Amino acid sequence: MRGNQATFARGRTAPEAAVLRAAIVAVAVVQAVVLGLLARRGHWLSDDLEFLVQGGRGFAPSELLTPLNDHIAPGLRFVYATFAELAPLNWDVTVAWRILLQALAIVLLGLLLLRLLGSSWWVLIGTVVYALTSLSMPSFMSLSSGVNNLPAHVFGLLLLHATVDWSTGHRRRAVAYGPLSLLISLTCWEKSGLILVTALALSLYLREVPLRVWLRRTWPYAAALTASIVAFGILYATHGNPSAGRLPGWSDLVELAGRSFAVPLGALAGGPWTWSRSGAFGLADAPAVVPVLGGIVAAVLLVIAWRRDRRVLLLWAAVGVYTAVTLMLVSYGRFSVFGSAFTVHYHYWSDLAIPLTLAVVLTARSMPAVRFAPFVAAGALLAWTVGAVVSLATFAQLWDDNPARPYFSTLRAELEAAGPAVNLWDTPLPGTVATVALARDPRISPVLRTAGIPFQLQSSSSEPRMVDETGRIRPAHLTTWAKAVVPPKGKKFCSVHLQGAHTITLPLRATTTDHPTAKWFAKVSYLSIREHTVEVELVGTNGRAVAVPASAAAWPASLANAYLGPAPATDLAAVRIRTTDPDSNLCIGGVEIGLPQVSQ
Repeated sequence: MRGNQATFARGRTAPEAAVLRAAIVAVAVVQAVVLGLLARRGHWLSDDLEFLVQGGRGFAPSELLTPLNDHIAPGLRFVYATFAELAPLNWDVTVAWRILLQALAIVLLGLLLLRLLGSSWWVLIGTVVYALTSLSMPSFMSLSSGVNNLPAHVFGLLLLHATVDWSTGHRRRAVAYGPLSLLISLTCWEKSGLILVTALALSLYLREVPLRVWLRRTWPYAAALTASIVAFGILYATHGNPSAGRLPGWSDLVELAGRSFAVPLGALAGGPWTWSRSGAFGLADAPAVVPVLGGIVAAVLLVIAWRRDRRVLLLWAAVGVYTAVTLMLVSYGRFSVFGSAFTVHYHYWSDLAIPLTLAVVLTARSMPAVRFAPFVAAGALLAWTVGAVVSLATFAQLWDDNPARPYFSTLRAELEAAGPAVNLWDTPLPGTVATVALARDPRISPVLRTAGIPFQLQSSSSEPRMVDETGRIRPAHLTTWAKAVVPPKGKKFCSVHLQGAHTITLPLRATTTDHPTAKWFAKVSYLSIREHTVEVELVGTNGRAVAVPASAAAWPASLANAYLGPAPATDLAAVRIRTTDPDSNLCIGGVEIGLPQVSQ
């Protein structure tokens, strides 16, 4: 096997395989635990909460096969459904799961290097490089990224192990778990299919027979992997919901290409070193010197590969293909909404760490066995490690500022103190916890229900209270923006009387000079001697009507207020009230439209 070629690291100083295995496990445990402790200092992000709520719908196939955003990801849905079932809104459980998968990925990478290189110190060096690279660290911190990327690492590495098995004659074993690993990886993150490029490069790197013979021997394994791709393709074609996109103009595309190829170059210098804040997350903000240094390292390594072992260039080609495909994906599908953000958001670059680590280690171990080579390698590794630790520390500092942890800790304590009878407005989560502009449903009620926390939602039994920006439950009132124009009742008992199946439209009179568009709440004063099912709609100035959601199926018999909302965003022109029961007998006293606000 090619990995058994002699290197300067081999010889009397070569470690025993058992020692290397123990060292690999030690690196995996230490690094995963350290990242786990750092991840625990953060908390939920907007996508985490939205996916957890959707996971709370259960394990039914129809739920698992429902697209998330524009992704078809039953594996991701399964993980979130498990979290929602076993430990809803328990951040520490998610951290423990990530520690386990991170450690497993590092062990698999280390064992892969051991199979390729034999007993060599480069195995341990490569394991450390993979463990410390900042390419994958941000995806560990964020749960929504980790649920995509950690399985992509683990099952992608299993696919590479299967590829080595096939190349070394263990064909039944390779077919038994290689295609399955690929399929599982795809169901967690469609983009993880790029691992096939690395698998092809690795298979060609290990080739020891003429190409025609290699093709004849390899096609059954390729057919088995193709079957997994076809199976996922059918799943995607029948259940996927890809978003429309377009490529940006040439000038933007050139800029995006520069940013994209700066990612692997920066990683070769331990970059990006610094990050810019994006909410509680960090986007790579590398100084210009980082990709320059990385470019120098890449040039040196490519020259070594060309002169010493040209087949390693196949792994470098895999890095290039991975980068180019990722560039096209973030350009076509994300640029129109997010600009260049996703070229510096490492969610999309995490599993680049696998082919890049293999390319670097397989190249570096081929360095000429001259007297100064070990010192050059040690110095370069030390400098890279310093850069990687700086990158990790600066990202962790941003992550530590995540405001979701104190918010949910305070909210839990407040709800426990208030008891299950507490009545809440269904207001959005604060912008520091959920990105309201991107979240499909930023309301607080789905999160609390998923967490199994008892409460009442906009009940008629009392004036609802409100959760403020810090998670405290405060007295609140409806700040009125418009009131229904109710006709005078004269000698009648009720001016707005709905009997039987009836619909009435009341114009709205603004209480301020502003006429904003918002997700409105409504307060309807009514009198009824029986329960009623009532539909309320807001009519905008363009005539379009939107329903105002009710928190209960029926309005209870009482002289009370019904609290509804939030409605889809609209402006205000009229309110429409509809009853469908032929036995309805409802008196409407007044309608107020506005937004809840904490009382002073």
